[in-house]
Amino acid sequence: MQFKSYNQPVSDLRKPPMATVFCAVWHKQADKLDLLRSHWENLKAQSLPVEACYIFDNGDEAPDWLDATWHSFSEPLTIYEAWAAGVALSNTKYTMNLNMDDRLATDAVRMMVSTAEATQSALVAGDWLVSFDKSHLNAEFTVTDLWGTHHSPEWPLMAQPNLRLGSGSGDRGTFGPATLWNLDILGKWYPTHFNNNTPIQSIGDQIFWKVVLQNKQKATRLPLIIGRYFSDTNSQAEFRPHNDNAFLKTYGVNPVSFAQCVTSGDFSKRPGQAGAALDAEARDAAAPEALNAVEQASAQLAEKFRAAGLGAGAGPTPGISR
Repeated sequence: MQFKSYNQPVSDLRKPPMATVFCAVWHKQADKLDLLRSHWENLKAQSLPVEACYIFDNGDEAPDWLDATWHSFSEPLTIYEAWAAGVALSNTKYTMNLNMDDRLATDAVRMMVSTAEATQSALVAGDWLVSFDKSHLNAEFTVTDLWGTHHSPEWPLMAQPNLRLGSGSGDRGTFGPATLWNLDILGKWYPTHFNNNTPIQSIGDQIFWKVVLQNKQKATRLPLIIGRYFSDTNSQAEFRPHNDNAFLKTYGVNPVSFAQCVTSGDFSKRPGQAGAALDAEARDAAAPEALNAVEQASAQLAEKFRAAGLGAGAGPTPGISR
């Protein structure tokens, strides 16, 4: 495994962004370049400038017109390995994920960062209007209240107008398809594998949220529509069959994240590699040494994660992933 980076030059005239927004650009993604173009336009339209960060896999590289920071990994990545890479390569106080087919309100990042600063929250989430076609991809819109929208508990979602996920109001119990979090508090860590080294396929975000809450970090929900969520049962990871809940209950989560491999540059310890250790002693020995304050925070979070009860025998998380 190797990766190369193209980082945008830092201008002395530009105030450094407070937030990174990263996106996994899967090498098998249909309509990849069209989605990438409108995604990039969505981030450029943010009223609070952000550092965009695109993660390519399987040796893919960005097109010439993408004037944003990007990183290319030589091998295929799972969705949560790509997210972990985005976390590891973020150089701002806050980071946020945004899927290729979801879009943010133009003032969403400003609203979320302002909320995090004012409330000292480790994580901030909002609500999402559900789109069942692709009309939202090139639309510009601002944050709105929940008036005129409704929530339905069913999953998968059935196409209907003015449907929201319920992540901002707490109706669904999850935090939504994209959240913003404070790296100074949570460190550069994101769950990527179970403790039998099987990759997490669908509930990585649920596991991450559970760790945040069990470690008594503050998470704030905004009862506002901050974006558009695209729902397609035929193409999205949250609708694919998986054994994540069973693996979580039986094996727990590997505290060694792909993010640690990226920050250390040592991919020989990538969970799932041939010969990777499963026992706790070998796993601790495999974990890269913390190099700075952020990585130390990451290691502490991983240690708290093990102590939080998400090991063998822990109960499964809910089946809804968004």
